[in-house]
Amino acid sequence: MDATTVIGAVLRAANDNTVAHPYGDGLLVDLPLTYGDGDGVRVLVEPMGSGFRVSDRATAATLLAMAGVNLFAGRAAEAFAEITRGAGLNGVNAVPGELATFGTADDLGRLILAVAQASLRADQLRWLAPRQAGMRFVDRVADRVTVWAGRTRHLQRDAPIPLGSGRTRSVTVRVTNDGKAAYVQALSLRDPDQAAEHCYHVFGLSTIAKERRIAALAGSKRDWPAAIVTELQTVSDVEFFDDPLSLERQLDKVVPPPQPALRA
Repeated sequence: MDATTVIGAVLRAANDNTVAHPYGDGLLVDLPLTYGDGDGVRVLVEPMGSGFRVSDRATAATLLAMAGVNLFAGRAAEAFAEITRGAGLNGVNAVPGELATFGTADDLGRLILAVAQASLRADQLRWLAPRQAGMRFVDRVADRVTVWAGRTRHLQRDAPIPLGSGRTRSVTVRVTNDGKAAYVQALSLRDPDQAAEHCYHVFGLSTIAKERRIAALAGSKRDWPAAIVTELQTVSDVEFFDDPLSLERQLDKVVPPPQPALRA
């Protein structure tokens, strides 16, 4: 065995396990790497002017927000900034929590690896999460959506959702961009029956299209009676808080990122 054999084996493994999917004007690249929770590392590569912009779409920041890590103050914020500097990321057009950089086609491979490595390092900050015994589930959902929305999408808490009668009721959060909106209702496990009945009632009476109504349930699927989940699925999309990035992916479908802002 020699160095050439080992390097060739590594490159073949990386090539065989790297997949690219079309996304807007660019590509989502799945790499043979995983975060601490087992979710795969995915970066977004977009053409921008004379080069390419690479980002993790704030994935690491979202996972940290789910764990209760505050990236806007304290030790975690300082460590996150140091990770960005250490990776040499220039942060072009980055929203809060997003790891991003820009460079030429000749440097594209290095840029992708730099963003992926920085995102993995940032994910390790979850150990700085404080105890969350007193944090309401609705606040956890709102914080998670806020990290995902960044500066490019508008967010409103306790937002009104229109009903068929002409009245409105409040939902946990609404996200809007370019005329499209998603309405998210948080359902905690403190009283699952009551939470489900309230969500079913509000969403069932709403004039908003079903695919734009999202029920964010605490915990995982096994924590909820199947009958409740089935009922909620008749009036909304259902996502579980403990499923990494499932809520963000559904929001991405309903309120896509503003593509024109990324063109130079």
